[in-house]
Amino acid sequence: MNLRRSLVSAALVAAVVSPAAVFSAVPAFAAPASTAQTGSDSGSIAELEQAAADAAKAYQAAVANEAKVQAELSAFLDDSQPYLGEYQAAQAAAVKAAAAKDAANKEAEEASLAYGHAAEADLPKAKERMLKAIAVANAAIAADEKAKAAVAAARTALDDARVEAFRRLHAAGQATKAAAAAKAAADQALADARAAAAKPVEQPAEKPAEQPAAQPAQKPAAVTPVSNTTKTSTTTNKSAASTTATTSRTSTTQATTGSATELADTGSNPATPYLATGAGLAISLGAAALYVSRRKPATARSGS
Repeated sequence: MNLRRSLVSAALVAAVVSPAAVFSAVPAFAAPASTAQTGSDSGSIAELEQAAADAAKAYQAAVANEAKVQAELSAFLDDSQPYLGEYQAAQAAAVKAAAAKDAANKEAEEASLAYGHAAEADLPKAKERMLKAIAVANAAIAADEKAKAAVAAARTALDDARVEAFRRLHAAGQATKAAAAAKAAADQALADARAAAAKPVEQPAEKPAEQPAAQPAQKPAAVTPVSNTTKTSTTTNKSAASTTATTSRTSTTQATTGSATELADTGSNPATPYLATGAGLAISLGAAALYVSRRKPATARSGS
């Protein structure tokens, strides 16, 4: 009886402890820590140096262009050619057209008065003079209007040219500001890269993989003493087998749940096959031990 109880207890303990032992023996496959990125290499610094040099050249070119545009504006304001010459010529032509108009109008008035006071014999000649003076006056008026329009157009062209000169100077100033900003950004990027390359690169310490907590072994279930009768022995065998199987399933479920939780924490999944294999072996070992412990007394009684 003591031998059978020892075997049953050993089988139950094995059914409970074996899954936890197998699970503890499985290594946790934690993801390796990522390698820290090193500082800027010489190639990147060389590219930044080239970019800074290009930005400096662009800034110098922008400054030179702004100075050139400023000089051109000053010269244009002093002598706005050819627009100023065209405007002055239009003004002179307008003055002449205005004088011609005034003279034609005066002649037309005098011719009209002469026609009104002319004798009967002088009427044809006076009429011819009047008609001719009126035609000249009308032409002079049209020429005067045309000369005034030419003066306005020349003045507009001169003003537009001056506005365009100032616009070009403003655009040159904006380009100089943009080039200066680009140069400052390129210089700052190069300085930051050199400072980063001068600092030592610190390697981050790898975090150790967490070990799964061992599941506590459950106490073996109480075994009912075997009586001398065959019926009691059969009932007890079924009860003990059911208790052993239930305890083994409970231990396996707890071990599996604990393993899944621990493996989820460490990022490991390969422990599942080991856990299932250990649980199956433990249950088989407990059932075999129970069968041997019960089968032996029955065989002895039947032989006697």
